[in-house]
Amino acid sequence: MRLTVYDIAIVVLYLIAMLAVGWFLRKKARQNKESYLMGGKSLPWYMLGLSDASDMFDISGTMWMVTLCFVYGMKSIWIPWLWPVFNQVIMMMFLSKWLRRSNSNTGAEWLATRFGNKGAGVKSSP
Repeated sequence: MRLTVYDIAIVVLYLIAMLAVGWFLRKKARQNKESYLMGGKSLPWYMLGLSDASDMFDISGTMWMVTLCFVYGMKSIWIPWLWPVFNQVIMMMFLSKWLRRSNSNTGAEWLATRFGNKGAGVKSSP
C-alpha cells in the first residue's frame, strides 16, 4: 500500500483536529469525574445514543462479518442490517436515558447498580 501526500495530509489534519478538540475541552473535563467521563451530563439523549453507537465499531464486528461471509456467502451481506435496527437504533436510545437516570459514570458502576455487589455470581467473578 502506498500513501500519497493527500492520504498523509488527511491523517495529519485529523490528528491535529483531535488534539485541538482535546486542548479546548480540557478545562471543562478537569471540573470533576462526571465532567470527564460523561460530559457533565449535559448532552441530549440522542447524542448519548450516537456516542454509544460509535463505540460499537471495532475489529470484532469486522471479524464477524468475514466469518458470516465465509459461512453463508455473499447473501450474508444482509444480516448486519438486522443488528443495527435493534441495537444501534432502539437499544442505544433507550439505554442512554436509562443509564443517565442510574447516576452511573462507568459500565462497572451501572452493573453494580443493576445487579448489586453481593451474591454468588459476583463472588465467583475475578
